[in-house]
Amino acid sequence: MDKFLYGWFLPITLSFTLALVGYLIFRDNVCVVNGDGMNPNFLNGETIAVRKFQHVKINDILLIDSPLKRQKKKPNYSLKRCVALPGDTVKISEKKLFVNGNLQSSDFCQFNRRVMLFSKEEARVAVATYGITAGKITNMTQIIPISERVFNRIQHDSLLRYVTTDITSKELSDRCLYPFSSFFRWNKDFYGPLIVPKKGMTIKLTTSNIVFYRHLLENFENSKLEYKNGQCYINGKVTENYTFKKNYYFLLNDYRDDPSDSRTFGPIPEDLIFAKYCGLLIGKNKDGEIDYEKSFKITLGKILF
Repeated sequence: MDKFLYGWFLPITLSFTLALVGYLIFRDNVCVVNGDGMNPNFLNGETIAVRKFQHVKINDILLIDSPLKRQKKKPNYSLKRCVALPGDTVKISEKKLFVNGNLQSSDFCQFNRRVMLFSKEEARVAVATYGITAGKITNMTQIIPISERVFNRIQHDSLLRYVTTDITSKELSDRCLYPFSSFFRWNKDFYGPLIVPKKGMTIKLTTSNIVFYRHLLENFENSKLEYKNGQCYINGKVTENYTFKKNYYFLLNDYRDDPSDSRTFGPIPEDLIFAKYCGLLIGKNKDGEIDYEKSFKITLGKILF
C-alpha cells in the first residue's frame, strides 16, 4: 500500500494538481509549438505558457509575430531563441555562433549530422544507445538531426565510427537568406558578420549597408530609401547617414539547420515580440494528451533552481 501511495498515487496527484494550477494561471497565455525549428527543447505539438515581458535577455525564448508570410490582420506566431541584443555583432562560422567575437554554447542545440552505418551491429547501437533511427539502410550515408549532447556522447564513446557534422561549404551562397542579395555570399552555416541595429545607432549609408538594412528601414522604420545618381535619399531627402529609431534582436532556432529565423527574415524590432516563455512546459504525450508528470518536473525544477 505504501509503495502504491508514494510510488504512484502521490506523485501523479501532485503532478496533476500543479499542472492544473499552472493551466488555470496561464490559460490565457499558452501557445502550441508549431514545427520542428526548436527541437530538441520544444517539440512540435507541445503546449507552453508564455507571458508579457519587460525586457529581453540573451537566450530568452520568444513568441514573435514572424515576418515570414506575415498578414496584417492575422499574426503569424512562432517560437525563437534570442541570441543577440541591440548593438551586438553576430557571426556564424562552421555552424558555430559568435556574438561580439565570443563563441556561444551550442550544448542545447540540434544539428544535421552525416551518419554512415557499416553494419547491422552499428545500426543496433545507433538506435539502442543513442536513439538514432536510420531505418534498415546500412553502408550508406544519411543526414540525421542529432542534438549536440548526443553527438558529444558519440564522439566520446567511439561506438559509431562515422558520425560527423554536416557543414555547408563556405563557397556556396544562399540568396533565399536575408538580405536576399548576391552582395552577401552567406549561407546558414556561414553567416555574417552583421551588427544588430540599436535605437540611436547611426550608420553610414554605404552600398553594403543599404543592401542589408533597406528592408528594416522601409518595413519597420517608415523610411523610404532610394538610391539614384550616386546619392541616397530617405523620404525624398539626400542623406549620407541614418539613425535607427528602434531596437532590434537577432533570433535563431534551436535546430540550427532550420534557418527559418533571423537568417531568413533578418533582425526583428521589439514590437514584433509578443511574449516570452515563462518556464512552464505543459507538454503532450505521444497520444496527444497533456503530460502532467513532465510538466510537474519542469515546473518544480524552475521553483527549486
